[in-house]
Amino acid sequence: MNAPFDACQNGAVRQTPMADLLISVEAPWHRVEQGPPQAGRVPLLTAFRPELGWPRWLLRVPMAWHGGDGYERLPGALQIEDWVPPSRGRPGDPWRFSVAVDQFPGAAPTAQDQAPGLLLLAVYLEPRVMALEGFHHGCLHGLDGQALRDQMESALLQLLDLPPSQWRQGFVLSPRAEAPPRLTLALAACQYPPGLLDVSPGCNDDPAQASPAFAAMARLQHWARHHPDGRALSLLLLAGDQIYADASGGLADSRSGIERYGRAYGEFKAGPVRHLPPSVRRIVHSVDDHEIVDNWEPEARGHVGPWFEAARQAAWDHRWEAGPRTGGPRCLWHDFEWEGGAFFVADARCEREARRAANWSRARLWSEAQREAFSDWLARSHGRPRFMLCGSLPLPRRRTTAEHAASCLRSDAWDGYPHSQHELLSEIWRHRARGLVFLSGDEHRSGWISARISPVGDAPQDSVQDSVWVHSIHSSALYAPWPFAVTAKEELAAPEVFEFDGPDGQRLRCEVSAWHDHPGDGVAVLSVVGTQLHLWFDRAERPLHALGAGADRPAPCARLDLE
Repeated sequence: MNAPFDACQNGAVRQTPMADLLISVEAPWHRVEQGPPQAGRVPLLTAFRPELGWPRWLLRVPMAWHGGDGYERLPGALQIEDWVPPSRGRPGDPWRFSVAVDQFPGAAPTAQDQAPGLLLLAVYLEPRVMALEGFHHGCLHGLDGQALRDQMESALLQLLDLPPSQWRQGFVLSPRAEAPPRLTLALAACQYPPGLLDVSPGCNDDPAQASPAFAAMARLQHWARHHPDGRALSLLLLAGDQIYADASGGLADSRSGIERYGRAYGEFKAGPVRHLPPSVRRIVHSVDDHEIVDNWEPEARGHVGPWFEAARQAAWDHRWEAGPRTGGPRCLWHDFEWEGGAFFVADARCEREARRAANWSRARLWSEAQREAFSDWLARSHGRPRFMLCGSLPLPRRRTTAEHAASCLRSDAWDGYPHSQHELLSEIWRHRARGLVFLSGDEHRSGWISARISPVGDAPQDSVQDSVWVHSIHSSALYAPWPFAVTAKEELAAPEVFEFDGPDGQRLRCEVSAWHDHPGDGVAVLSVVGTQLHLWFDRAERPLHALGAGADRPAPCARLDLE
C-alpha cells in the first residue's frame, strides 16, 4: 500500500500556513449511514457538529480503506458543493441527503484489499473572515475558482494530518454489487449515559482506555475494525434503550423535549458507535421504555403521560435508516432484508394498552395491525434465516407469571401481556416458521433459550412433524451500572412447559429449555453458518478482539438450528 494520502499531496499547497487559511474542514458529528442506491443516487445520513453551525460547502474526497486505520487518498479531483441549508431543523439534527452513484470511486482491478469510497466533510469559514467583509464588497469571503480549491486542499491536508480517529466517521464505502459470503450481525441494548468521570477519549484507538460507560461499544468497534473476523460484521441491531431520557429517575431529567430526546440521541450517535468501521453498513434500532420513561405503559383510561408523543416522534426522527423509511411516528414497526436474512423490527412498547386486574388476560402489547404485518412477514420470508427484533423479552416467561397468571401485571416483558404473547407464538406455529430467532435486550442480562411449540393431543410422530423450534437470544446492556436493574436468572421460568389456545381452536404447548446464562455488560455476535446460527458473547474478561481468528477462532457459545 502506498503511504497514506501521497497520491494527491501538493508540496506547495501543503506549506500553506494555518494563519493564511480562511476555511476549516471538519468531519461530521455522526458516522455517515448509507442506504441502497435509489434511481442512480446513494441515500446518506449524518449530522453536523452543533457548535459549529451550518457549513458553507460540502467536500467529498475519493479515498480507500485498507482495514483498521489504513486509509489512502485516491487520485481524483475534490468534489466541492455549495451548502444549501434545510428549510427546517438546526445543526446537530439528522441530515438526510444523497450522492450520485457515479461520484463514488470504483475498485481498482488489482487492489484486493482496497475498499474505495468517499470521505464526506463539512467546510466552514473561519471566524476572522467576518472582519474581511468590507474588503469584498459586502461578501464574507472572496474565495472562488482556484483560490477556493487551494484553500480546500490546504485545509484538507491539515485535517488528514490528525489521527484517523478524528475524521474516519466521515468515510462511506462505494456501493457494492456482491454480498459477503455470510450474514454476521451484532446485538446490543441499553446504553446508560456516561457521567463526568466517564470521559475517555483514548478509547477510540485503545479499548483498554475506555471508561465503564464506553467499554462495551469500544470493544465492539475495535473488534470490527481490527480483527480478521470482525471485518465480516455488517449489521448492528440495537434492541431498545439507546438513550435514557429518564436517567436520574425524574430527579434531574430535562423538562425540554429537545434536551431530553434530540440531544440524547445526538450524543449517543456521537459516542464510540460513530467509530464502527465502514464495513458495518447498517444500524437498526427498536424503541423501548427508557426512550420514553422507565417501564412506560398507558395509565388508567389510556392516558399516555406528558412525554409519550415527543418521545415517539424523536424515535422516528432519529432512526438510523439513510434511505426511505417505512411507517411513521405512529407506526414504528417495520421489516427489512439484509444479506440473505429477513428481519421484523417489532414495536413492543408504544402500542401497549393499559392493564388492570379486570383485563390482564386480554390487554394487548401490540396492535392488530402489527400482528397482521408480522403474519404477512412470516409468509413472505419462508426459506431464509428469520429474526424478530424488539426491546422486550418474548421468551422465557417470568417465574411469577408461570406460578400465578395474574402476576403478569408485574412483568414488563411479553409475558406481561399473555394474550399478545400467545398470538405471537400462535402465528409462528401457524406458519411453521421453524428456526425463527427472537432478539431482545431489556433485562440487562445475556443468555439464550430454545423452545418447541407443538399441538396438544397429537400422536408422538405427528407432534414431531408439527413442532416448531424457535430461539430467544437476549443481549445484556452496553452499560448498566445499577445492580438492582439487572434481572436475576432465578426470576426466569426456564425450563418450563405451558399451554395456550392457538389458531382455529387448536391447543398448543410451549416447551422452554433451560436458560444459558452469560452475565456482564457487552454485546452478542451472531453469524449464519449454513443452516446454523453461531453465537458468541463479548465480555470485558474475554473480549472478542483479543481472541483468535480462522482456525484459532473460539468455539461459539451456541450452535442453533435455523431449519
